[in-house]
Amino acid sequence: MRKLIFFLLVSWISIVQGFTQRTDAAAGQLDSYPAPTPLASFKWKIYNPLSESSRYAIITHFISNNYSVVVPQKIQNIKVTNIDRNAFFRCGETSQIVFPETLNDIGSSAFNRCYQLRRIVIPNGVSIIRESTFFNCSNLKEVILPDTINNIKEYAFSECKNLSHIIIPKEVREIESYAFSKCENLKTVKFLGDAPINVPNVFKGSQPILYRAKDSTGWEKLWSGRSVLLKSEKIKN
Repeated sequence: MRKLIFFLLVSWISIVQGFTQRTDAAAGQLDSYPAPTPLASFKWKIYNPLSESSRYAIITHFISNNYSVVVPQKIQNIKVTNIDRNAFFRCGETSQIVFPETLNDIGSSAFNRCYQLRRIVIPNGVSIIRESTFFNCSNLKEVILPDTINNIKEYAFSECKNLSHIIIPKEVREIESYAFSKCENLKTVKFLGDAPINVPNVFKGSQPILYRAKDSTGWEKLWSGRSVLLKSEKIKN
């Protein structure tokens, strides 16, 4: 009788442990990346499908009207690395988009006139914000750029009227004219690195205060027509 009770007890413990491990594993998968939006919401292309080392997938169009979109990490077990130009153009009611870490390029005007978009986190690996990528995303309030960004093209964030603050990563060496034009509520721009190439009209129609890092170099008194302050400096009336 004791042997039977012992056997049943050991079996029960094993079942509980197994269930716990499976639950923990499932939780880990959910924590690592949220469930992607169904593939029926996208059009895509696979490039170099026969080459395991160089094949990749591109999102070419978003054809749904989801409030929240999670771009898939893989399509047919092939990494999604690109979002094509105009892929989400006028993306209706979409206010939140989650990008996979596999992403390394976002095409020009990809999110042009996505009026309800509110927050964007660009993943590490993307190096360029292309022309008009977020043009006239009028409700966009927060943009987080990764350390890998080195270039912000013209009109990239133009007419993002609710954008109030942005941090420019250390490796950015060029911000083209009109990149932040007509951002009426842009209050502060903080540069973490050395001065990018000084070009005119980056902030045309905007009036942000520019701050530079203490140990950064190459700064002139004005950058793109705006005064540049150290973080510790106060604004002079």
